[in-house]
Amino acid sequence: MSVDVRVVAATNQSLEEMVKHGRFRGDLFHRLSQVTMTVPPLRERLDDIVPLAEYFLQQNNPCLDLSDSAKNKLLGHAWPGNIRELRNVIIKAAILTNGSRIRAEHLEIRPSHGGFSPQTKESPQVANLDRMEETMIRRVLEQTEGHQQRAAHILGISRRTLSRKLKSYGLRTTEEHCA
Repeated sequence: MSVDVRVVAATNQSLEEMVKHGRFRGDLFHRLSQVTMTVPPLRERLDDIVPLAEYFLQQNNPCLDLSDSAKNKLLGHAWPGNIRELRNVIIKAAILTNGSRIRAEHLEIRPSHGGFSPQTKESPQVANLDRMEETMIRRVLEQTEGHQQRAAHILGISRRTLSRKLKSYGLRTTEEHCA
């Protein structure tokens, strides 16, 4: 039996420099660097910011869209965390926004200081991921008037996974109401 495997790896470090200084294995570097691709940081690709934000929004809540003020705020940020930071901002806004449109004030973007800065006492409290997920599920169920199959489709999960999550959050399912 033969296996055809391709490895895709990403780093923000110079692996060549790390090999020179003995901090990365040279043989592994040569295996990984068969085909290399350099992707500029998001702040240098302004044309990609809004389409990426809309893609993340579509993946998390296709019923929402971005206002012009939200798009302008996204374009005005330096994105030191690149695409991961953009994705997190959009997902949080999708979960916490009431209504059908994300406006600039719904986007919680921390000021950039040319790189990552340590958390300070004044930093906004980061929401618990499980709590955010539960909130998103509740909102989508409200939008679908409790229709779990449609809610599961919007959330991008199976109906069975939705039922399991509802049970883990202690939420009653439609079937339990009818029984």
